[in-house]
Parts: sequence; C-alpha cells; structure tokens
Amino acid sequence: MIYKDTKTASKPRKKTVYLHSVKYLRNQDSDIMIMDIFRKLAIFITLPLISHAGAYGQQPIATEPAMQSNIQATDSITVIVSPTTPAPDDIYGDESVTISGESATTFIADTPEWLRSENIDESLVKLGDTSHKFSVAQFAAPAATFVAASLFVKTPALVRAREYVQKHLSQHGNNKTEIDNYLQYLPMVGAYGLYFCGLKGQHSLLDRTILLAMSYATFAVLNNSLKYTIREQRPDSHARNSFPSGHTGTVVTGAEYLRREYWDTNKWVAMSGYVVALGVGYLRIHNDRHWINDVVGGAALGYLSTTFAYWIYPKIFRKRTRMHRDELLEHNNFVSDNNRRNHGMTWIAAPTVANGSYGVAASLTF
Repeated sequence: MIYKDTKTASKPRKKTVYLHSVKYLRNQDSDIMIMDIFRKLAIFITLPLISHAGAYGQQPIATEPAMQSNIQATDSITVIVSPTTPAPDDIYGDESVTISGESATTFIADTPEWLRSENIDESLVKLGDTSHKFSVAQFAAPAATFVAASLFVKTPALVRAREYVQKHLSQHGNNKTEIDNYLQYLPMVGAYGLYFCGLKGQHSLLDRTILLAMSYATFAVLNNSLKYTIREQRPDSHARNSFPSGHTGTVVTGAEYLRREYWDTNKWVAMSGYVVALGVGYLRIHNDRHWINDVVGGAALGYLSTTFAYWIYPKIFRKRTRMHRDELLEHNNFVSDNNRRNHGMTWIAAPTVANGSYGVAASLTF
C-alpha cells in the first residue's frame, strides 16, 4: 500500500491512497470523506463469519503476478483520519493513517523498497515502462560515434575515404528527389497516428508531447550550434553547414521516440521508424546533399537527443512522473484482479431440506 501526497500549496490539495488496487481521493481540509472505507470494513468483518459457518468452501486460486514485484495483497483495512480526529483504538487489527501536510510522501510499512527509492526510473521499469531504462552505453555509444564521424571533416585519410563512398553512392546532382524532406517527419507523425488509432504506447498524450518537444528542442540546439561551429562544406555547393545532417538527425529523433513509446507494446512497430531513418540517410547521400559522415553524425546526435529527453524528464516533471507511476501501478493491479477472476475456481456447498427430503446442493464456478 502506498499513500501519495503532493507538494505543499496554499489551496486544498488532493491525497491519493491505494487500498488493494482501489484509488481513493480526498481533500486535506475535510474530515473522513470516503464512505467506501466503511463498506469494505463491513465486508471484511462478515466474510470470515460466512467462510467458517461450515457450509462454505473455496479452492485456492492459482494466479500469476501481473507485475514482477514484491507487492502482496493482505487482509487489512486502512482508515484515513484527519489530524484532529483520533483513530479508533482497535479496528479489527487494521492500520490507521493520519494525513498531515508536513511531509511530501508517507509510505506504509509494507511498501516495497523500489517504490520507496528516490530513483523513480527504477520503479517505472519494474512496473513495465522500459522507456526510462538507461545505461551508460546509451549515452557513451552515440557520443563516441559522433566524435568518430567528426574526424572525417579534417583528417586527410578519412576525407579521401568519404569521397570514395560519395563517388559510389551519390548521383552527383542527377535524379534528385525531395521525398526525404517529408519522410524525416514520418516516425513522429506515425507515433501520433498510432495513438489516435488506439495503440497508446507508454505515456499519455500530454506527457509524450512534452517528451517529443524536449527531444526536438535538444536536437535543434545541438545541431545548429555544431553546424555553424564546424562549418563543413556541402558536397554539392559552397554552403558550410553540412555536418551533421539535420534531416537524418530529425528522423532518428522521431524513430527513437517511437521506439521508446512502443517497445513494450509491439517491437515491430517500435523499430519501424529506424527503417524510415535508413532510407532518409541514404537519400541525403543519393541527392549529394551530405557526406556519409554527416549522416552518421546526425543519426548519433538524434538518438542522443531523444535519450537525453527521456532521461531528464522524470527529474524535471516529478509530479507528472509520479502520476504516470501511479497509473501503471493501478493498471497492473487491475490486471492482477482480472487474472484472479478469469483463472480461479470457486465451489460452494450447502445442505438443503425440502418436502420431507434432504441433501446437499453444490455449485462450481470456473
């Protein structure tokens, strides 16, 4: 069980309490306001009486956990009281929690350690959202690739190597196409199209829009700064803004965004953006607009920009990230409840007496 509080504010705040997968909202300035608590308390007291009456039995239900965690549902009721209202001395051996505005977060004793951790990325991954799963390699590999690509700008031997590649891949201004000007946005547009068609991905519409905006903003700043700092000449003109490739970086930024949103949903869909990215990268060389190192450098920069956005987002938008975590927790518990209902087996037997005869009536539900 976990009780979540928001930061202190001048206006009334909402409190969220999880009780066996049920989320309750209350206002801090009100007294005990959720009557369902007492309904559940009544159910909790009467069920043991029914189950031990001798005429009721239940086969254990075999279920698999909906998420890989140590959260265990226990037979307990949590009663929420205000600081001015004392809790009853004994509520059938259950816990009571007093809501106060002093601390930002209060954890109940049986909350797993990974939910207590300040590293919210870890809890998101355990709840099934791997879009915030990171390793050093995810930053080091694209950074090293970008540095290697930049060496082809001034190093004589590498300059000759890129000119050799350009000679065999480029059409030298012939048979140009402008389709790459539009394909660069396809992964981003496709991600929104999938969302509105019902394939939701990891984040809500607002969260994913913020993440996409952060990704493109990061890439735009880095790309334009480097273009006008390195000043590499384009293969088809005297313009000195060739390295890195903006088109390739744009499409890879969108491709990595698509991958992170849909990797846990459908891996084929998630990787489809990189197929488009390969096509755009080739067309930039085909149209003689970029050298091969421009394309590689732009791709590395695009990947790095989206990865950085997903890494920094939980650290900036803490409240929205906690809301996302709570939604995942509620969804996983809902799936667990459905599994119990769908895969369980229950039997009930009771004695019957009617018209001078007697016997046993039984019911099996599966």
